[in-house]
Amino acid sequence: DPYVIQIAGRYYMYYLGQDRARRQRLGLAVSDDGVRWRKLASNPVLELGEVGAFDENGLGEPAVWAWRGHYWMLYTGRDRSENRRIGAAWSADGVRWTRLPAGAVLAGNRPWNAKVVCDPTVIVEGDLVRVWFGGGDVAAPDERLNGQIGYATLRLEDGTLTK
Repeated sequence: DPYVIQIAGRYYMYYLGQDRARRQRLGLAVSDDGVRWRKLASNPVLELGEVGAFDENGLGEPAVWAWRGHYWMLYTGRDRSENRRIGAAWSADGVRWTRLPAGAVLAGNRPWNAKVVCDPTVIVEGDLVRVWFGGGDVAAPDERLNGQIGYATLRLEDGTLTK
């Protein structure tokens, strides 16, 4: 699940990494040419959420963009029951990330996306963030989710992301 952006002439690749215990977190590799990559020693760039959080069991599928001097990320979080939601984080440098409050989490509110909201794709138009995402009604680690594609809009206002 790589997502690549350019920051100050270098390529930054955000990706899902997994440790030996099969816990998934978000990592970062950098490149000067987009071909040869170096993983950061400080990985992961975003850790698992606290016990009971929507992302306590895994992170993945990052979408990253720059806006007004900061970097923003939407990512998929998995809880212990395999429900998936989209969380948000921000960074001043693209390396050290801070989660936004739980109110910024995108959760499904229809029968077709009641259990899974994942894999965000983002296009930013001014202060409007257009988000396409996958959704499903089955909380399972496989791909049989009865999936559909959804659409949402977010706003970037005064350095914050709102639904």
